[in-house]
Amino acid sequence: MHDKYILHIASWYPHQESPYEGDFVDRHIRCISTRVNGIVYFGKAVNKPLAKLQTAQNENCKVYKRLFQRAGSLSNYSKYHALGNRDISSIVEDNGIPIAIHCHAGFPGLSLSTALSDRYNIPLIFTEHSTIYQQEKLSIKDKIVLWHLKKYISKADVVCPVSQAHANAISSKCITKNIDIIPNVVTNPFYETLLKKSPKPHKLLHISSLDDDQKNITDILKAFNLVRLNKPETSLTLVGNGNIKVIKRLIKRHKIDITNLNINGPIDHTSIPKLMTDHDLFVLWSRYESFSLVVAESWASGLPVICNDSGGITGENNDSLGSLAQDYTVEGLAETINDSLDRYHKFDITAIRQYALDRYSESSVSHKYVELYKSLHIL
Repeated sequence: MHDKYILHIASWYPHQESPYEGDFVDRHIRCISTRVNGIVYFGKAVNKPLAKLQTAQNENCKVYKRLFQRAGSLSNYSKYHALGNRDISSIVEDNGIPIAIHCHAGFPGLSLSTALSDRYNIPLIFTEHSTIYQQEKLSIKDKIVLWHLKKYISKADVVCPVSQAHANAISSKCITKNIDIIPNVVTNPFYETLLKKSPKPHKLLHISSLDDDQKNITDILKAFNLVRLNKPETSLTLVGNGNIKVIKRLIKRHKIDITNLNINGPIDHTSIPKLMTDHDLFVLWSRYESFSLVVAESWASGLPVICNDSGGITGENNDSLGSLAQDYTVEGLAETINDSLDRYHKFDITAIRQYALDRYSESSVSHKYVELYKSLHIL
């Protein structure tokens, strides 16, 4: 007799060659597994393949990983399905038939998830994170991925976008049966750091992929330059897994004063809570976002956020949580930063943390998924 479990199909997940890839999916699944037993399957084409299906036990969740040889994109997709079906058969043989399939991130896992849902006649839940539905300009590859998503997303019993803006974008391009918005999760370490409020606020922080096309790093740098004209003590720290050389070229091209400017490559996720509490304001200036997890993490750390309404949860921002800029220009960002620094003493960082705790904690998010599973008669 096997225990009941939900089979999570993760299109993105941390692995040896990329330990931070899909870490937000990992945290999402771990959050759910605090209340519901689960098994994760993840397949990925990599440069250093492993012949055997890897297994690991993470508390209430068992993880199976398949790392196979990288090849052309179409070849990868075919191999993913061939190996995926074989691996799933092994998982079912060991653990029994799952009570539901829960796909996290649609490409390439949604087509495999749909096939499994049909094969075992069990519900399919689809949690999407991708910003592809919100992008105005798509490459040929992105267009193929979007075609794939549109083809299979209608098969899911419930689609779970991570924000209202994300839901609107998905609905505008895809046919869905049901939509249930459930946010990304902010893990406990962000709520456990010591809250600190500076008597002389001047430290700005930005953490992202540092992709200028989406995150608009250029405007952040230019606005920082303007702010320092009146507040020369202001500092800016940029942290991300993007190409640092590209950022340095932007600095040179736009003649950015590098005084008080710090640029760091990727850091371990466990180091981010302390980094946030060591700064005074977080800055996000994206062109589009599905959720803006880093905003929720900032609030959990008691850090006020400066941003524009770029989708995700940025539209929730207000004078109590930070500043929502109405003017999406360099001058508009600089003015918002100046204003936020001037009224920093009014921010209640304890209330900011409580706001995040009520909405994005593991307890809150896992409860929402349990209610969703119950509505599908899975639990």
